[in-house]
Amino acid sequence: MTSQSTQESADGRPPKTKAANQLSRNKKLLLGLVVCVGFFAAAELAMYLWGVRTLAGEGDPLAGFSSGFPLFEERQIANQDIPLLATATNRLSYFNPQAFPTRKSGSAYRIFCLGGSTTYGRPYDDQTSFAGFLRATLPQMDPTKDWEVVNAGGISYGSTRVALLMRELAQYESDLFVVYTGHNEFLEEQTFSSVIHTPESVLSLGARAAHLRTFSVLHRLVHGTQSSAPKSGSITSDEVDALLDQSIGPNAYHRDDAMRKNVFAQFRKNLEQIITLAQNSGAGVVLVTPAANLRDCRPFKSEYRDALTGKQISKHRALYQQATEAFDADDYQLALQEVTAALAIDDRHAATQFLLGKILWAQADWKQALQAFTMAREEDICPLRAPQQILEIVRDVAKSRDVSLIDFERGVAEVAEHHVPGDDWFLDHVHPTIAGHELLARRVCETLIDEAIASPDAEWRATSFQQVAATVRQQINPQKHAIALRNLAKVLDWAGKSEEADPLAVKAAKLLSGDSESQTMAGFAALRAGKPAEAKTLFEAALKIDSRNVHAIDGMGSVLSAFGQFAAAAECFSTAVQLDPKHVPSWFNLGNAARQMDQLDMAATAYQRALALVPEQPDAHKNLGLVRLAQGQIAAAIKEFEMAQILDVSSPERYTDLGFALLDADELPRAEHSFQAAAEIDPNSVSAVIGIALVKERQQDFAAAAGVLRRGLTFAPDNAQLRELLERMRQ
Repeated sequence: MTSQSTQESADGRPPKTKAANQLSRNKKLLLGLVVCVGFFAAAELAMYLWGVRTLAGEGDPLAGFSSGFPLFEERQIANQDIPLLATATNRLSYFNPQAFPTRKSGSAYRIFCLGGSTTYGRPYDDQTSFAGFLRATLPQMDPTKDWEVVNAGGISYGSTRVALLMRELAQYESDLFVVYTGHNEFLEEQTFSSVIHTPESVLSLGARAAHLRTFSVLHRLVHGTQSSAPKSGSITSDEVDALLDQSIGPNAYHRDDAMRKNVFAQFRKNLEQIITLAQNSGAGVVLVTPAANLRDCRPFKSEYRDALTGKQISKHRALYQQATEAFDADDYQLALQEVTAALAIDDRHAATQFLLGKILWAQADWKQALQAFTMAREEDICPLRAPQQILEIVRDVAKSRDVSLIDFERGVAEVAEHHVPGDDWFLDHVHPTIAGHELLARRVCETLIDEAIASPDAEWRATSFQQVAATVRQQINPQKHAIALRNLAKVLDWAGKSEEADPLAVKAAKLLSGDSESQTMAGFAALRAGKPAEAKTLFEAALKIDSRNVHAIDGMGSVLSAFGQFAAAAECFSTAVQLDPKHVPSWFNLGNAARQMDQLDMAATAYQRALALVPEQPDAHKNLGLVRLAQGQIAAAIKEFEMAQILDVSSPERYTDLGFALLDADELPRAEHSFQAAAEIDPNSVSAVIGIALVKERQQDFAAAAGVLRRGLTFAPDNAQLRELLERMRQ
């Protein structure tokens, strides 16, 4: 009885065994899993019925770094037996629309052209790319083959994504790959470093998730609803905006020699992988050395050597400025003397090397000019032109792997003016003119002949290529190419190269009189040229076309500010931020207009809104500091001046602004230190001299103050404020 009672529960039923408990837990887990899956399946179905689009349907959220978003998708065309492989709609923001049969005919020869935006055909498109010229030329040159030329160039694509793309393209019965890559290696590393170094398994999971509507909805709730869905035709302005938003600007680049070596090593590895994938598929490879504009492309960013002192930097700046002024005055001998002295201080400063090149070019010293322009490219902190090491890697890999090489970099130099490529062959830093694409297409054709891949028809003559190219040119849509110029101007402006962007913007505005954005860009070009009346006319034209053009409204406000009409300007800026609360320039400009009208609270609010959107704005911090000083909030002003100085450490004005605020706060040691820092950067800073003298005066050291002021008069003898202060010290 005792044994029986211990195995029964209080209600007389036997207790559950361990196996039974485990089974019960498994059932619960299974039930929970079924409920969870059922819930998400129901949610997916409901969102499908509501028409919710997936992230994958709008674009490639992983920007080409995952195989989960194929470039080509199969499509069945009416009245055709063989379906086509066509560019996926969610990839058209980066690629030209292309199509080719899923199965080749017996006489077909399929060529894929790979690379970045040059292969794509930027700033235009496939029609005038070297791939487009090949497509038009090969059937005329050798009609015995059914030539298929597919442009697989992706905008901003570097070799890492080209290698990933090769995994897909190698499946498509390719015969030859023409690979033009090398300019985007640092752009790809800087912009997508977090993605590049993410494990492939994680990227694959993310790609699968992007095809789910529930994940897509959650992603939009967190990151916003901006769509990357492509428009039609060539790249539209909105698409350019989206691409620039994804790309890191020149200010984010810094000299990093170790990272540079790693990029070169990865580039070589990628090229090797591209060739291996191609050869394993039975296809041939032609590598092309990427050519660039040396003569007419200023470096995107320059930096001083780390070891330089403030005095050395100040001396270099003075010499550079004097060389520039002498060059502008056509005094090339003096300009050469000053720029040589500047390079003796820092020969790795890219802008100085470029100025040396311009001076030598003006003196007809072509060989030395080429060396200087090449050094400017090599020392560009934002290397959007392939450095020499990239070119040598392409040549070396082609030789070691025994694949064909088209040395386009040297080929362009052979035909360029005095063998120094410039705007005679390039539209910007790397994108060839239409004639440049013709030249490369001709070199590819010559390679195909040399490799016995193509056999020119008996009627093919040396002039035949020119005739085909002329036919292609006649088919160009002028408005389409004007839009391309506008978009190119936008890219150059984004890169901080307004001197190169403005002429293109003006040209585009003349060709696109009915385009609001083109008129706006030309308006800002006129403002930068000191022509506010002309800018006003252009902004008015832009607003007549599109009254809600925020950039044009902001531009009109800037014109009114230039005319001293600050109340009207503030109304423009207020309208702009109402239309686009995230438009930082309008918030900043509204603050400036309000400060001019002594409406300090409005100014402070505007600057704060600008800084909330983009905190790293030294001028906004400075101006907010000036407002706080006017409001009597000295501690708050000091904080803003400190932020401006941290963000712009090489500017003496940032230190003097902070110094005067500290002087108002009676923090004399800190104020003197700040003024001394300004003088270290610029020994001829009048503001620093005045600041130090005022500190000495507060400390009752009038003799020291007078000595500082007398030193200031040695380099600014006509400065009235220095003389007045010196007289005060004597009294």
